[in-house]
Amino acid sequence: MRRTPAVRLFGAIIIGAALIASPGAQIPAPQSSIPPARPKLIVLIVIDQFRADYVDLYGHQWTRGLRRLLDTGAFFTESAFPFAATYTCAGHATIGTGTFPAVHGMSGNDFYDRTLRRLSPCASDPSVTSVPFGGANGRERHSARALLVPTFAEELRRQSSQPIRIVSMGQKPRTAIAMAGRGGNDTVVVWEEDDGTWASSDAFTRTPWPDVDGFVRTRPISADYGAIWTPLLAPSALRYTDAGAGEGRPATWGRTFPHPLISRTGKPDNEYVSAWERSPRNDAFLTDLAIAMLRGRKLGQGQLTDFLAVSLPCLDHNGHEFGPRSHEVQDILARLDVNIGRLLDALDREVGSNYVVGLSSDHGVALIPEQVIAEGGDAGRISTTAIRNAVNGAVDSVLGVKGQHVAAIYEEQVALVPGELDLIRLKSGGLAAVKAALAGVAGVRVAFSADDIISNPDSTDPDVRAWRLSYVPGRSGDFLFSPRRNWIVRSGSGTTHGSSHDYAQRVPLILYGGMIRPGRYSAASTPADLAPTFAALTGIKLPRAQGRVLVEALVR
Repeated sequence: MRRTPAVRLFGAIIIGAALIASPGAQIPAPQSSIPPARPKLIVLIVIDQFRADYVDLYGHQWTRGLRRLLDTGAFFTESAFPFAATYTCAGHATIGTGTFPAVHGMSGNDFYDRTLRRLSPCASDPSVTSVPFGGANGRERHSARALLVPTFAEELRRQSSQPIRIVSMGQKPRTAIAMAGRGGNDTVVVWEEDDGTWASSDAFTRTPWPDVDGFVRTRPISADYGAIWTPLLAPSALRYTDAGAGEGRPATWGRTFPHPLISRTGKPDNEYVSAWERSPRNDAFLTDLAIAMLRGRKLGQGQLTDFLAVSLPCLDHNGHEFGPRSHEVQDILARLDVNIGRLLDALDREVGSNYVVGLSSDHGVALIPEQVIAEGGDAGRISTTAIRNAVNGAVDSVLGVKGQHVAAIYEEQVALVPGELDLIRLKSGGLAAVKAALAGVAGVRVAFSADDIISNPDSTDPDVRAWRLSYVPGRSGDFLFSPRRNWIVRSGSGTTHGSSHDYAQRVPLILYGGMIRPGRYSAASTPADLAPTFAALTGIKLPRAQGRVLVEALVR
């Protein structure tokens, strides 16, 4: 049977993953042919939910920043995450640390807390207090306490002989924090709380930074109330049919443009904030804040290397609702092209040529199942109710006690009521019975127990290997499953990610700057390679890095 490029890529990644199957192990980073000079500024751009094939599908629509990076940067065409739980927190932490979830600990967007018996967001920290900007009232509590290894930014600060400046921002707390890590001197970490409040926490600062506070006061989210999102591109430039099968209808919006930034109450309430977050205003705000911080904090103008990171979220918001073939996704990409162009222009003005940009994404996304079905393909939506009923029924039979045994279903994981997994282990065939019930749910391809993942370090099964790189004891589920291709765990409409299929794992990876050799590179690579490459460029060490230095793209 002929192997497709995606299969060849996956095989190459799995071979590499075999070297890092045990948490804490690492691939030695090549140390030769590294440029002796250091860039004055490292810039990390993460575009949330950027499928690798968007470059081929929609790249002809781009003329500014994305086009500049693709044409004059080092583009790694076969980049992919080798782990199973392809989610935002896991992907950003992998990029930020150069390690995979089994090592950095951010196994997904949520963990099941067996002590509190509830799901806990990956960046949640009840011991800290919100530090809001713009005079707002902050309520959320976030920090990097769950991150088990330092980020590149942390090590850059720790190993630098003089103070440096670190700025990280994202609309989602887990993105800004996973790129920056823990706080320290001259470390600015900014995110938005769910109600539209821009904030940090006292894990990073006791009081609002005046420059961030001033920017937020001049750009309140409420000021955009009543704005209307219309397409940047002409209708003739857009591919596919608008309002495709299975697209969502997020509140106040239909499936076609224009999309007004309003709410049904006529006020800038939380419904309006959700519309603002989906709109291009979100990415533009973050780009403008990055440029303001670049200029105001004089990033890249000191003696050593500073660090600027920005996560742009609008592609993810719209990809979930409208899918990867939608006109909304194409418009967001065209606007990302403009925003990244503006940021690159600002870098040229403020830093000259002495900066290096790394661009990637945290995960891809599946096609909307209804669109696959309309083309005659196999696809569907996996019912969490069916999963719950199947697992509860199997545990009833194994333990001989009827009850609600499933404590949580999250991502592609199932957590049982604490203590019940141990009881099932004592029953002959107990684990196998629960796995069989889970695998029998429509759309589930294969199921595993935690024991399968933990006890099989030498397994050649690609699913076991992928889950082993995602599994974190005490945070991951008691049972895990992999869906069939084009089947997703999302009800109603829209689409999602989180699987080990190529459309979720494969993402762009680009390096750009004066120390970077332009070209297209087809060697197997992963976004975990960015942090080790940044470390090589700046002369610091990442002792637990699992990615490799992308030496082929460095000027010798």
